[in-house]
Amino acid sequence: MKKAFTAMAAAILLFTAGCGKAPESQSGEFDYDLTGLNANMMYGQIYDMTVNPDKYKGKSMKMTGNFAYFKDPAQKEYFSVFIPDAAACCSQGVEFVLKEERTYPEDYPEIGDPITVTGIFDAYDEYGITYCRLLDAELFTESDESTTT
Repeated sequence: MKKAFTAMAAAILLFTAGCGKAPESQSGEFDYDLTGLNANMMYGQIYDMTVNPDKYKGKSMKMTGNFAYFKDPAQKEYFSVFIPDAAACCSQGVEFVLKEERTYPEDYPEIGDPITVTGIFDAYDEYGITYCRLLDAELFTESDESTTT
């Protein structure tokens, strides 16, 4: 059992170590366009962003996932793009802060709806934990994207 765990840990380290930079968008519009990555590569890229946030700060990003919302006991609201992994065991979320004011829930999609978010990568510490977020973000739903394509 210990050997299997060690081999799995080594494979994960090798996998995530090779995830340096995600493909740039064809138009060059974003520094990191994660929308074309499969679930495993997306997970590896997001993991690298969480453990090496300084490498990504200030970079423009585009990613897809599902809309998520959380309100903490202090009444602070958090909005995120929730990105499931292929095994559906280790999903991750990236918080976003929209550039324009919106009111929840009226101006947001339903929780779990597919979304695309663009913005500038940032990281911050709260309660001793580093969190990743997209600033000056724009939020697109499937209906938004179908009208622009």
